[in-house]
Amino acid sequence: MMFLSNLRLVDFRNFKELEVSFSSGINIFYGDNAQGKTNLLESIFYLSNLRSEKSAKDQQLIMHNKPMAYVKGVFDTRSGPVEREIILYTDRKKVVKEGGYQKNRWSELCEDISAVFFSPDDLLLIKGSPSIRRKYLDYLIYQLKPGYIRNLQAYYRIISQRNVLLKSLKKNPSLSDSIEPWDLQLCDAGSRILAERLNYIEVIDKYVHELFDSFCGGSPELNVKYFSSVRIGTRETIKRDFLIALKHAREKEISRAFTLNGPHRDDILFFLDGHDARFFGSQGQQRILALCLKMAQAGILANEKGESPILLLDDVMSELDFAKRRLILENNDSQVFITTADLNFIPDEILSRSNVYRVISGSLEW
Repeated sequence: MMFLSNLRLVDFRNFKELEVSFSSGINIFYGDNAQGKTNLLESIFYLSNLRSEKSAKDQQLIMHNKPMAYVKGVFDTRSGPVEREIILYTDRKKVVKEGGYQKNRWSELCEDISAVFFSPDDLLLIKGSPSIRRKYLDYLIYQLKPGYIRNLQAYYRIISQRNVLLKSLKKNPSLSDSIEPWDLQLCDAGSRILAERLNYIEVIDKYVHELFDSFCGGSPELNVKYFSSVRIGTRETIKRDFLIALKHAREKEISRAFTLNGPHRDDILFFLDGHDARFFGSQGQQRILALCLKMAQAGILANEKGESPILLLDDVMSELDFAKRRLILENNDSQVFITTADLNFIPDEILSRSNVYRVISGSLEW
């Protein structure tokens, strides 16, 4: 079982300096609001995934008026202990080390280490814009297939350049022949992305169905649907139909100077008894759906990697009833970190076998 055994922070968010050890089971951070509970989860997620769940820029993780921050974790893995360090700077790119050696690519790092973060903000997975749901799906694929990021980067680079050309075509129609090569490149990259997404949306659907049924007892009935602006099929038929769709939309795209078809316009929607959960689901149902998506992510990572990811639950217990809290924490093979303002939200039998840490103004007591 992979787990974080030791964490050290220096000038990370509101933690001036911290070193703490953890157990492989359930670890609970409790305390008043704005003391640093979420910052601890964020540091663990950042160590595991090399990205922040809360901040768009790495520099925002550095304590105010400090030139750098340091995050170090020791993970127990099936191949032995792995020491990972990240040094963040205000004026240059971060440095990542593993085993004392600098690493420049994700593929060079221990593949057993991963984490899944869930917070009340994840309600946006259901209620928010399509880009949030696409990001969820793309990131899951990336966690399993790091090379997938190259397809995404190529696709969005082509989209950007093609949009510039569409804007030029509006002023100078004589350039119309120059768009064909861009269409072919876009269809090739886009078909790769869509084929991967369709493969994994089937897996997600299976996991989410089982989880949602266990939370809600089979009612309402859940359906997960992937909506694409390109006809769904094999990669070759996607490529062909994508090209046809681009040609049919050409005049409209030129007038708007924007690419109107492709995976960047797709969405994943959830239906409860046939009704769109964004508009007809209760907030409780939407919250359970979002939780199921994150737990599905954890389950898929565990199944495909052979190691359960660390589960980070930020202020989730207060949003759920007693039975659902137990359902999340019982029979869980992951190391779990929970934040709560009130220990009464944790079932007694789970609290009795957990390590409990009190968070006070960027420090821990245990």
